[in-house]
Amino acid sequence: MSINRSSVPLALGLVASHRSALVILFVALTACGGGGGSSAPQPVSPPTTNPPETDTGGDGPIIRFRDVTADSGLSRRWEIVTGASSFINEFAGGLAAADYDDDGDIDLFATGGNFDPNHLYENQGDGTFIELGRDVGIDFTHLGSGPNFSDFDGDGDLDLFVGGVERSSYYLLENRDGQFFNVTSASGIELTVDDTVSSTFSDYDNDGDLDLFLSHWGASRRVDTETLWRNNGDGSFASASIESGISDGLIEPMDSTGQEMDRTFTPNLSDIDNDGDVDLLMAADFDTSQVMINNGDGTFVKTTDRNTIVDQHGMGSAVGDYDNDGDMDWFVTSIIQQPDLFGNRLYRNDGSGVFEDVTDEAGVADGGWGWAACFADFDNDGQLDLFHVNGWRGGDVDHDAAVGDQVRFFHAQGDRTFEEKATLVGLTHIGQGRGVACFDAERDGDIDIVIANNDEEQFVYYRNDSTNTNHYLAVRLVGNGQNTRGIGAWVMAETAEVTQVREVKAGNNYVSQNPAEVHFGLGEATSVDLTVRWPDGTETGLLGVGADQLLTIRYE
Repeated sequence: MSINRSSVPLALGLVASHRSALVILFVALTACGGGGGSSAPQPVSPPTTNPPETDTGGDGPIIRFRDVTADSGLSRRWEIVTGASSFINEFAGGLAAADYDDDGDIDLFATGGNFDPNHLYENQGDGTFIELGRDVGIDFTHLGSGPNFSDFDGDGDLDLFVGGVERSSYYLLENRDGQFFNVTSASGIELTVDDTVSSTFSDYDNDGDLDLFLSHWGASRRVDTETLWRNNGDGSFASASIESGISDGLIEPMDSTGQEMDRTFTPNLSDIDNDGDVDLLMAADFDTSQVMINNGDGTFVKTTDRNTIVDQHGMGSAVGDYDNDGDMDWFVTSIIQQPDLFGNRLYRNDGSGVFEDVTDEAGVADGGWGWAACFADFDNDGQLDLFHVNGWRGGDVDHDAAVGDQVRFFHAQGDRTFEEKATLVGLTHIGQGRGVACFDAERDGDIDIVIANNDEEQFVYYRNDSTNTNHYLAVRLVGNGQNTRGIGAWVMAETAEVTQVREVKAGNNYVSQNPAEVHFGLGEATSVDLTVRWPDGTETGLLGVGADQLLTIRYE
């Protein structure tokens, strides 16, 4: 039967209090798993290397990751050499994770550099990959950074944006039956800045199509920061940074001389005040991270509270409801170094888009020299954990302590605190990590990790081999109109023990992207009640959804 929907928007954070007044509607839905489309995804076991046994300690379940890079099919050489020293060479790179061929599993795109072209890795359905860059038309060489898969033209398949640094070309690539075609010149996107670091898509003006947001670290202040490109709905874009108020809001004086520079690294769009439109959270360097609230009329207003938003060198970013209170919180990676740099920041949302710095009580400050980050429930216990990559080789003596910095795994304790357990769970990578994608590579129900480095060890792929009896549910949306992936939708999962909220995003971790789907750890629950709030405010509800499947919900 067809999906029914309500025309009254649902404030997801209030559902539990007025659930008796909510009419939950049964819906038609599609369940699929892996590439084969079965309703119950089956675990697979690719060849592995064997790390030491790891455990969370005590009598709890075992959390274990195994480095399976060597047998995964993921391999590339990534390097930028320009003949001159440049910070931007240290910043660039990355990967994007998405089901580009719509076969049910997650594929990977990785940027190239001077010596290796871009790569597209097709998932074989078991978490192993075959490189198809030449076959699909993306095997060109440029100084790429910050790729993003999104359906910008609304035709149902995923297109690709790739930024460039050191004045290298940037690309908007249209997907036509699995082949990618360069449509940049016809798109209207005209960048005059030297460097584009990260990218993401979202529908900020609620007109049904996806707009493009970019970061441009190192650009001198211009009237137009070239951050926001509004989708015209016909496959073309127009600059909207000035009219939206973003250009005026992003840039702050950098020093006593009044120099104004764009130091933005990681844009994310999230409805932090739960009013039905997406707001801008921009992680940025040199004390310039910004919170910009969407006014609902195509403009933004800066609400950054400098008593709270205090990350000193904001680089990577993760957005999610870590405390399960029904709103989106914000984690920003930064540098910890004595005596003055105090590290990562975790900003807890009070539900209205106002943040509180809870870093110290949460225990996530000490992240070394952090870059891309993910919120994900790696052990399916109903609590979002945190993972981020690390590294720096800038040459400054004061920075040498961060060379060889290990990745961080902050395990949620269920009381709004975290415990760092990277070594304990087998995440021992020490290298020049920049990008990361966190996703279920084998469709076996747990979240794996792929790291993109910008040194000789190009990829590190950690398969999640955790042992527990917890259940999960993965959800993909098929939206209406041109927003075919339901970007901006909220999905609420309610069990007897906990209510969780996830937001469907084409977001950015820092030069990297997770798939536009959501994953819930359900603990001991074997079924769950779901509510979807679509980007246009309508709702879909369904009761008693069985656990341990990949569920596709269509807007009809």
